[in-house]
Amino acid sequence: MRGSTLAAVTTAVALALALGACGSGDGDTDGEGAQESGQESRREGAAGDGSTDGPFGPGCSDFPSEGGGSLDAMAGQPFATAIADSPVLGNLADALERAGLSEELDNAEGVTVFAPANDAFDMYPDGEMDDLRKDSGRLAYLLGYHVVAGEVDSSELDGGVFDSLNGGQVRVSGSRAEYTVDGYATVDCADVRTANATVHVVDMLLIPS
Repeated sequence: MRGSTLAAVTTAVALALALGACGSGDGDTDGEGAQESGQESRREGAAGDGSTDGPFGPGCSDFPSEGGGSLDAMAGQPFATAIADSPVLGNLADALERAGLSEELDNAEGVTVFAPANDAFDMYPDGEMDDLRKDSGRLAYLLGYHVVAGEVDSSELDGGVFDSLNGGQVRVSGSRAEYTVDGYATVDCADVRTANATVHVVDMLLIPS
């Protein structure tokens, strides 16, 4: 992909995040108000109406039980800040910073992130991953595919087709026992909350088609 195209993709991802933040907060139109209402309902459901019981899955035990990077600490912080010191999502935090997306994700409201765990980045051969980390445009395009507008908890995942911020579509199937993303990545820890995002930790990088 040429440099001009990469720059355009990076700008589009950042713009989509910024517009999502503005639109969800002010409620200037009926559509925006409905989106905010739906997001608020999901937050209330997660808090106590039985729609979810908090984070679950085999990978949840990898998070520290307390302090920075713990599930409790993350719940009170915006997404990029929440994962900055995470022993589970540290590689993602570094990649977001290199791609120039950390600030946008911290300022966005109501997003869902299919967040690759640290080991997911080891799938790439060392040389290819090093090259990717140096190319902010390609990196932004890849990471933008992992972010979906609106908060989607696990009860909405099965059979879902979600528009990602890089223009692709993320497809999820399965059940609480195991959710599969795009037919190959497994959700290791679902329904992790940050102050502005719902996070589903996946074991592989999602590759845009």
